[in-house]
This record gives sequence, structure tokens and C-alpha cells, in this order.
Amino acid sequence: MSDSIRESILKNLKTTMQGITVANGYNYTIASVQRWESKGNNYQAVPCIVINSGPEDKEDGPEPQTTCRFTVFIEATHRQDDDSTESSDSIMSKLLVDIEKALTADITRGNYAENTKILGNIPFEVIEGQPAFGIIINLEIMYRHKNSDPTAYV
Repeated sequence: MSDSIRESILKNLKTTMQGITVANGYNYTIASVQRWESKGNNYQAVPCIVINSGPEDKEDGPEPQTTCRFTVFIEATHRQDDDSTESSDSIMSKLLVDIEKALTADITRGNYAENTKILGNIPFEVIEGQPAFGIIINLEIMYRHKNSDPTAYV
């Protein structure tokens, strides 16, 4: 069975995030990229990205297609070593730049989407002294599929 356009977009996001490496010109190499798991994700290797699908709105038309607006959350987690001299805020700024640069390199998500918009971000709430910190980036992805088949692009 074929993947839906939505699933193809999520797979593209994972591949895109896996491409964030120092060798590819980024500040960091992402150690782990995962899709959200109800049983829990593994945050041992950092920086870590977890891709989490959110709500989706659908509207019929123009015929013969359905237009979809799909929310995706990119959760980036990092952990700071005790001997680090760089501020946590600076680390998160660099990680955010890497993610935004990767996301905007192909806003069509491999030609499965019409557009990818970065709507904003919010840092994780952390307890002072806690070594792990992060940020959630909120995306809106607009795509279309055939009214009668969510696996078929029109």
C-alpha cells in the first residue's frame, strides 16, 4: 500500500533533519532524529529531534482535490556538559538556525507539499540546574491530494 501524501511529508521531514550535520555546513550534527512514539522517545543522544504531527484542517476544492493544512511540531532537545563555557541560550539559537535553514532549503518537502511555513517556536520549560533544554518549532505545511485518494497528488 502506498504512503499518504501526509506520511510522505513526515518522512521527508525526518530525512531533512537527518541532513543537519557539521559536514553539510551546519553548526551541529543532529545525533538522533525520531518520529513521536506513544511509548516514549529516547533522548540519550543529543542534539535530538522528535517530529510530532499535530492537527490538520481539510477543505474540498478546487475540484478534484482536497487542500490540507497540517501542523507539525519539531522538538529539539540538547544537553549541556558541566564544562561548557557557551550559554544554553546561545546553543539553542544555533540549533534553531540549523533547523530553520534545513526546513527552508525545500519548502515543498520533496514535491509533496505546496508550502512549509515556520509559524514560531517556544523554549521548553526547564528547572534551573537541569542539564537538558530545548525548543519546539511549530510548522504549517500546506498540501493537496485527490479527493478520493489521500495517496494521490493532483
